[in-house]
Amino acid sequence: MPDQSGAAPALIELDAVTKRFGDATAVDAISLAIPRGELCVLVGTSGCGKSTTLRMINRLIEHSSGQIRIDGQQIRDVDEQRLRRRIGYAIQSTGLFPHWTVARNIGLVPRLLRWPAARIAARVSELLALLGLDEDEFAGKYPHQLSGGQAQRVGVARALAADPEILLMDEPFGALDPITRESLQDELLRLQARLHKTIVFVTHDMDEALKLADRLVVMDTGRIVQQGSAAALLQAPANAFVESLLGGRDRGLKHAALTRVAERMRPLTDAQAGGPAVDTLGVSADDSLRQALSLMLWHGVDSLLVSDTQGQVVGSLSLQDAVVERNTRA
Repeated sequence: MPDQSGAAPALIELDAVTKRFGDATAVDAISLAIPRGELCVLVGTSGCGKSTTLRMINRLIEHSSGQIRIDGQQIRDVDEQRLRRRIGYAIQSTGLFPHWTVARNIGLVPRLLRWPAARIAARVSELLALLGLDEDEFAGKYPHQLSGGQAQRVGVARALAADPEILLMDEPFGALDPITRESLQDELLRLQARLHKTIVFVTHDMDEALKLADRLVVMDTGRIVQQGSAAALLQAPANAFVESLLGGRDRGLKHAALTRVAERMRPLTDAQAGGPAVDTLGVSADDSLRQALSLMLWHGVDSLLVSDTQGQVVGSLSLQDAVVERNTRA
């Protein structure tokens, strides 16, 4: 339930957390509260402390000072192995055991938790289907027989196997080609809409961060310099570093990528509505303004028809509608 301020209660809390390696401070007294069900993305340049922060949450790295709490309980009051078994963890290299089959890799944590064999088999089947991997084709394969995208899906399935409330993801798609990476980003958003996990996601790719984040946390030299929704940070970066990280003069296009065509289109009149989307330059109402603007620029047009998921024309989008919000027009 929300607290008295109306905010959702935090599932993960970092309170003045610092991590030192010898004389070097990797994370410097950061405080962060992540509500239940939020997809929180940590972003920043290499060495800013984002991966160290992530790994302190499941005690792969012990914090030097401050407190980390999960559901109100300090993590040092929980046995570290028990803690890690309740937190899913997915990394760039997948971490799959090469001599184990896909099914056995996915079932690792449930076996450690001593689930019955039938329950493990059912969970493996469920997750393979959820991640779009045919059980008959993939359950008996070994990691070296998988493509990069398939292996990463298996890694995510393993992280979800024991149905953890928290999922930590450290550059999970960083080694993939752009097409596969975008596909898995879409898959993650689809899964999150269905499963409502609390996800902490680390990336250095700003486009990926903007696409995925409910909340963006920008780190620099071990400190949090700004946090908030992607749209809020794009509109009002806290300083020159955040502005540069967010794309500098490309911020307008990045903001357009966050806005759906449906938010700016003009609905058709009753007489116009319902026709098939025969215009090859049409866009979907679910497409982004960035995609619509790209089509307009490429084809030299200043308006597009907009269709719904059934391919029926439901509106139109002009260049002016795309670049100027209606409530800001004179």
